[in-house]
Amino acid sequence: MDTSDTLYGQASRALTTGNFTEAADLYDRAVTGLEAERGLDDAATLQALLEWGLALYNLQRYAEAEVHQRRALDGRIRTIGADHTDTLNTRVRLAESIGAQGRWEEAEALAHETVELGEARGWSLHDSVISGRLTLAWIRRRQERWEEATGLARTVVDQFHTIRHDDHPFAVAARHLLVECLLSTGDLAGAEEQATRVRQMRTAKLGVDHPYTIIISCDLARILSTAGRSAEAQPLAAQVLPTAVRVLGTDDAHTQRLRELATA
Repeated sequence: MDTSDTLYGQASRALTTGNFTEAADLYDRAVTGLEAERGLDDAATLQALLEWGLALYNLQRYAEAEVHQRRALDGRIRTIGADHTDTLNTRVRLAESIGAQGRWEEAEALAHETVELGEARGWSLHDSVISGRLTLAWIRRRQERWEEATGLARTVVDQFHTIRHDDHPFAVAARHLLVECLLSTGDLAGAEEQATRVRQMRTAKLGVDHPYTIIISCDLARILSTAGRSAEAQPLAAQVLPTAVRVLGTDDAHTQRLRELATA
């Protein structure tokens, strides 16, 4: 029988490789064991709760993600304080799950709190603080406040370019957000440049089967189609479609969009 630590390790690997359904099931079992063996406030239990929330978030099960991430945040505030870097990171993830449910003011307040607490400690360029700024950009994007979202996303890209490798996950996420902003504001050349770059980085780092790679490939095909370059969009969509069906499922929105682009 697998131990809680073994289940936790398997869950983390499944999350990293984009197997979100498998990850969520494994975290469910791992957290139950970790909580029984070590207690709710143990660092491993709290981290597993956070990661469980991330898996559920990627499955668009946002309310469930919020429950686990809120438990993780409450536990980290109790054990290591409101302004510890792990607590800041947890607060950002909770903000994303709340925002995905349309509770913008609450999500924005949490993201702002993360940035302010980190800056007060002199951590303006810490990953968790920059991630807070990225979450604010994402909220603006969901509110269709494109100019603000674009400016915030560019800031995050520039900050990560200064202090980290350009393929850091947050930097790549910021570029992907920038793709959506540029596409929505009609800057197709800029959107294509960023999408091509993100696709190359995700293919190299995550592989062609990862959901994030599939999604950016879909976005690139959509940009090409919008630009009237169907001769490029169609083969790209057709190439990615079988992988999307296998990984995301035939009813997923990105799979359906790829199917439409492949036959347009």
